[in-house]
Amino acid sequence: MAVPKKRTSISKKRIRKNIWKRKGYC
Repeated sequence: MAVPKKRTSISKKRIRKNIWKRKGYC
């Protein structure tokens, strides 16, 4: 993955938030 750490962290956070929303945690 040749992407800045900041971008990867943001994308990971967005993906995790999506997973949480999908499971219905938020």
